[in-house]
Amino acid sequence: MDVRAFGSGSDDVGARGAHNLGMRSGIRALALFSFLLSSCVANTGSESTPSPSTPTPASTGTAPVAASSALTPRPTAAFTVHENPLLGYRIALPSTYRRLPSSYYTPVKATGGLLGRDAYTLLTEQQEREECLQDLGDMPPRSANLFLLVETYVVDPAISASDWASTRFATHNRIVALDLPGLNAIKVVTDNAAAETQMVIIHATDRMYMISPTMWPGPHPLEDIAATFVTIARQPAPTPSPSAPANIARASATELAASLGAAFTARDADAVARLMATCRISVTPVIDGTEGLPNSGGGGVGRSVGLFTRALRDRFAAGDLSVAVGANAELDAHGAYFVRSQWKEPDRTLRIDLVMSPIGDVWRWTAARHYFTRADLGSPICIPYRSPWVSPNGRC
Repeated sequence: MDVRAFGSGSDDVGARGAHNLGMRSGIRALALFSFLLSSCVANTGSESTPSPSTPTPASTGTAPVAASSALTPRPTAAFTVHENPLLGYRIALPSTYRRLPSSYYTPVKATGGLLGRDAYTLLTEQQEREECLQDLGDMPPRSANLFLLVETYVVDPAISASDWASTRFATHNRIVALDLPGLNAIKVVTDNAAAETQMVIIHATDRMYMISPTMWPGPHPLEDIAATFVTIARQPAPTPSPSAPANIARASATELAASLGAAFTARDADAVARLMATCRISVTPVIDGTEGLPNSGGGGVGRSVGLFTRALRDRFAAGDLSVAVGANAELDAHGAYFVRSQWKEPDRTLRIDLVMSPIGDVWRWTAARHYFTRADLGSPICIPYRSPWVSPNGRC
């Protein structure tokens, strides 16, 4: 898994709920988890990754930890020190955390100046592979609280951690001073009897560091983790690559559309899978032209690419599904490129838009929009997804 799939400096996670703590933890966890365990989010080009000559974040002092498939935090008596000289901090975490690749952004004033993000997980690599063989629905998985984020923002040196947090997180929360020697630090806690610590924010010169789990309460006290935080000498962050010109992006999307068309025409499920995101593909219904279920907007699925591929292979072998992909890449209202396709079955032909996005420097098929009418939903309402989009056979 590669956290670089988070995308641009538009602060995806700002929209995900950590930057609006009035949203509850389950919603935030689901949104973040779908980012963390997929490569489905477009990289719009304002993100960068270190070149081979760029110093990379280091982890030292790791004690051996046995692998486990359990999705619960494992006992630990050891800590591992992690540092990121590009973001300018060092922190010690229980050794059961595993570091993921860092993300770097062009700080944008309108989105709070997000410079970079480190993500740590309690999932082993084996657990991560197992997660990618599960679909995501409306509820977060059991492992959704096993991630920890350290985000770095570029700020006015004159602003305090308290003032910065009060403009973003004060609704339904309290800002409490945190005693960290030599640092200006606060914690954001829920304004109720539970008083859960949802994040710690530390101000150092022109940087603001935010430490937060993906669900509250996290498996380890944030105050204990924050107590190990120190700033270190900074090195220049890598320069993000410029966004591709529109004509180049369209050409890349058109090329991918042609490759998808050829793979579907050949009825080669494995060739299709090689053109998809590596973990999950986002699936949403469009009902009578409106995305999402009536009166709710829901109905989306994070479909496991592994399960999709197996099911697509079975459908091709059965000979009851054919897919025709259009030749022209189009730009939708969200600024994403897509190509129309027709999925033909014995009793219906369904339009599905194949949404294509750049992941790093490579374009992939990352999302699918299924077109239905209100009459297709029946009563009681259910979305008539079929294999390979859902594992069970049948209408719903």
